[in-house]
Amino acid sequence: MIGSDVDLLTAYEPVVRFTEGELFFPASVEEYAARCELLEDVPGTGPMVRLGRGDVTLERLSVAGAAHPKPGQYLRFVAEPFTRAEQLRWRRRGDRPRFRTAGRLARVGVLSRIVDALLRLSLFFRGSVAKGTEAAAETQYREFMRTDHHPYYGRVVRSGGYIALQYWYFYAFNDWRSRAYGVNDHEADWEQVIIYLAEQPDGSVQPAWVVFSAHDETGDDLRRRWDDPDMTLVGDHPVVHAGLGSHSGAYLAGEYLTTFEAPAFRGLIRVFRAISRVLLPWTRDQEQGGVGIPYVDYSRGDGLSIGPGQDREWEPTVIDDETPWVFDYRGLWGNDTEDRFGGERAPAGPRYERSGAVRRSWGDLVGWSGLAKVAPNPEVAEELVRQRLDELRTEEGTVRVEVDDLRTKLRADVASGIAASPSDERDLADRVGQRIVLNDERRRLDARLSEPPTIPGPHDHLRHRRLPVSPVPRGRRRLLAIWSAVSTPLILALVGIAFLPGAITVIGLAAIGILGVFVIEAIARGNLFRFLATLVSLMALFVVGTTVAGLTVFFGWQTTVAICFFALAIVLLLSNLRELARD
Repeated sequence: MIGSDVDLLTAYEPVVRFTEGELFFPASVEEYAARCELLEDVPGTGPMVRLGRGDVTLERLSVAGAAHPKPGQYLRFVAEPFTRAEQLRWRRRGDRPRFRTAGRLARVGVLSRIVDALLRLSLFFRGSVAKGTEAAAETQYREFMRTDHHPYYGRVVRSGGYIALQYWYFYAFNDWRSRAYGVNDHEADWEQVIIYLAEQPDGSVQPAWVVFSAHDETGDDLRRRWDDPDMTLVGDHPVVHAGLGSHSGAYLAGEYLTTFEAPAFRGLIRVFRAISRVLLPWTRDQEQGGVGIPYVDYSRGDGLSIGPGQDREWEPTVIDDETPWVFDYRGLWGNDTEDRFGGERAPAGPRYERSGAVRRSWGDLVGWSGLAKVAPNPEVAEELVRQRLDELRTEEGTVRVEVDDLRTKLRADVASGIAASPSDERDLADRVGQRIVLNDERRRLDARLSEPPTIPGPHDHLRHRRLPVSPVPRGRRRLLAIWSAVSTPLILALVGIAFLPGAITVIGLAAIGILGVFVIEAIARGNLFRFLATLVSLMALFVVGTTVAGLTVFFGWQTTVAICFFALAIVLLLSNLRELARD
């Protein structure tokens, strides 16, 4: 029998394993709000304090949100970032968890490293979280909140033959950039896990699908089947490997390399990708997203573990559309930096996007993960096939009558000396095409009922299976890390040299230097021969291009075009003669 919402949530609540060195863990929104102030953007005036620090409660937050049912409100957790001296003392704390990155830039190509440098420079020109905020937020979290208290905010939704168990986790701070050189920092972080229970004909339910929060997965790629070999289960509890600082969920423990495309750099990234496809074709295999802004999600799972039978246990809190702070407050849960890229702004709550629109993952849980098209069990699937067959037979009968009527009308018109109507001919052709489509679909569904269905593999629905990167030997990783640190500044310096006055010699030297950087890059990544083959091909194209240009200068474009056609004619003749000789 199906139990209460709390029973269902606790029966399947996930186990979340963190990376050693994590500073922020799932926390109480009530305790967090008590340390915040509530601000509101007032047009023409700027941000105004609506509730001071110490005055914010969830009840007052919902009242303030109901009075302002639109974006513009936000909480602020850190009033003043730490100074440099305070940061230094914070870093020297003996009990502070330590973490060492593993050569993020060593894992991607030189062009991606250039884009990464530009993104870091852009932080000076857009709204971003100030240095020292991470340290101040961690100190405030550690001193004024219960760091060993881990609630989740659970929601149960019944829709389309599924019972969706939605687990929301709240973090006081996302320090991905400061902690692990990720894309962004921002106050507050909401992450989620959804478990889909499939209703069975006998009234029972079975766990069928799981969704973890991820950076760039959408639709079908979000979900994994309960029997997926990538899944780790502790009894009926799926294991989530949380990214260090980012808190995104991974199915397999490890380090995940991907790329981020900031809107401001989209044009540059397209150019670099075109260059990469020509000069560095192997980078498409090494970088999951191609040329972009590289980052690593450290989801090692070697730190604190929270969940049933783990280091610490969960404390469930049920929420839904009737929960006032969930429904009424549309603002952000942390400071609004007004970052034009969006990454450094705090998120809105479980129900809302930053724009104030309802999240699809809240309003359409089944459709959001692509399950609207997947029947919850084989019996339902077969019944739906039968229903569709009945509909097809009805549609086919209707279309057949329309085809006969249109054909009769056209033939009668022609027989009586009236020109056939072009629109009637088009309608007839459309109806005949529609009848063929309906007939083909009916035959396919009839075959589906006459034969047992093929059981799909656990990964068949995925377009992109997110996997951790392969480990690199320590010595080589160190070498790549050192090279990646110096190569990007070297290229930028060489480009700068090319713009110095007196330049033909300078430009040549700069070009040779840049080429040398790419050669060393290819050697370091074990792709020298592929790079040289690509370089020879480009040189051949260059020779052909300069030859054509020289001919044009000496003989004029018309003669050059004629020579090119004569050359093509000779090549084609030789090819044809070779074919005749084989016969």
